[in-house]
Amino acid sequence: MAVHPPAPRDLPGLIDAYAVTTAAVLGLGEGLGPGQESLSTDCPGWTVLDQIRHVASIEAMLLGEELPEIDVSGMSHVRNDFGALIEKYLHRRRDREVHDVLDELREVRERRLADLSDPELTLATESEGPLGRTTVGSLLGLRIFDIWTHEQDLREALNVAGGLDAPGASVAITRILRALPRALESTGGVVPGDAVRIVIDGPVSADETIRVTGEVAGEAVGRSATVSMTTRAFTRRAAGRWEVSDLGAQVEGDADLVTLVLTALAITP
Repeated sequence: MAVHPPAPRDLPGLIDAYAVTTAAVLGLGEGLGPGQESLSTDCPGWTVLDQIRHVASIEAMLLGEELPEIDVSGMSHVRNDFGALIEKYLHRRRDREVHDVLDELREVRERRLADLSDPELTLATESEGPLGRTTVGSLLGLRIFDIWTHEQDLREALNVAGGLDAPGASVAITRILRALPRALESTGGVVPGDAVRIVIDGPVSADETIRVTGEVAGEAVGRSATVSMTTRAFTRRAAGRWEVSDLGAQVEGDADLVTLVLTALAITP
């Protein structure tokens, strides 16, 4: 997979990417002006402060906080069981003001980094994650992707550019490209032989061709296309934050195939 700069694959690199994106969330929170904590973000139902509450709450969960017994079924933006779990941890903190939420994020970040500094840890060490039992390496990749995405939610709402060239961006793009073939095939609109080249032109760049495999009947030839966009557009679409029409994508080849790909690109739950 041609992603540049490449996503970190070793434990120190992943820990550094985690430290960078959590520090960015803290910095954005510390720089809030009057009333900015109440600004809406591209994440449905969440304000700027909710984004920070979410990051703090999931890190607290990983440190052992028990699931709150809170009914969130009436919230329209909660669409599935996993979303309900996430919302319960966040909702416990909805009466906490900015300084309290930032204090908690500092504390849980320091505790998580201390745990991650254990010299006995490896990428394969077993760990408990939001989706169940996993490994330290897998959990760090998931957390970097999630926190970096919410960092970008904050930046979009606050109009503060940054982070698009950070290690978290490389982690996010790598994970998205790996998930996209299955997401595309699940749409049912593609056939074996279809191929689309995805070009991400930076700040983190990538060039990846997604091919639909399987038996091809007779002399049928699959469709082909190339779609190009920025790091920002690609990751905003993958997070489900932007519509296809917002991406400013450049298209060559079969436009219908590109539409299928960009629709499937919204991979986050």
